[in-house]
Amino acid sequence: MPSTGPRPRAPRDPLLLALLGLPAVGAVTTLAVSAHLTSWDVSTESALMVVFSVVSTVWSVLPFAAAVAVGLSVRRHWRGGAAAVVVGDVLLVAQTVWFLSDVLTSESSTAVLGLLFAPALQAALAGVTLLAAMGLARLRGRGRPRTA
Repeated sequence: MPSTGPRPRAPRDPLLLALLGLPAVGAVTTLAVSAHLTSWDVSTESALMVVFSVVSTVWSVLPFAAAVAVGLSVRRHWRGGAAAVVVGDVLLVAQTVWFLSDVLTSESSTAVLGLLFAPALQAALAGVTLLAAMGLARLRGRGRPRTA
């Protein structure tokens, strides 16, 4: 007879929460600011503007998807480099807040162009984070004896 009691909960992995949570904070913040700056009259806009809005949204979230992919691959393959990923994710969120605050507080009419260029720099940070994590995992692995 099957048990009707409460099912045991799987233990939460704080590392996984950090690796997924930090990029999620950056992505949500970016989407919120982008939505604040975007006109909501999309139904009356041309099809080209709708396509541009969708492509712009995907472009702005892409670095955070890359950060999640980096975090998950490091957690799976280079766990010794997880500290570098957490630091990289914190830097990504800080960089995002800095970029967005510059766009929001600037009085220049071209400041919003920062939203187009920021994802390239953010994605570069995700790549540097992956390299740092792999290097750190490799350094940590050198001091341990090999098992056959």
